[in-house]
Amino acid sequence: MTEREKIQLIQEISKEMMKHSVKDQKGAHASEQEKAVELLARALHDFSDLYLKQQNEDEVLKGILAKVKIACNTMERVKKPTIVIKRV
Repeated sequence: MTEREKIQLIQEISKEMMKHSVKDQKGAHASEQEKAVELLARALHDFSDLYLKQQNEDEVLKGILAKVKIACNTMERVKKPTIVIKRV
């Protein structure tokens, strides 16, 4: 498998991940983790698209970096325990 074929496979997989994340969930709200996974899939797709087109688009790279940072921040927020102190 050539390098280009591998990148195309990565792009196809990321498209499938995005399809799964945007499916209608019959009124159910997506969790923070699901949103983070969707952002990462979109960033991966954009990055592979950038690679395949052999472009050096600074704006595209900024967008990819923003998506990855938002996903990372979301995952950190989800991992932090929520402590509620109630007085009895």
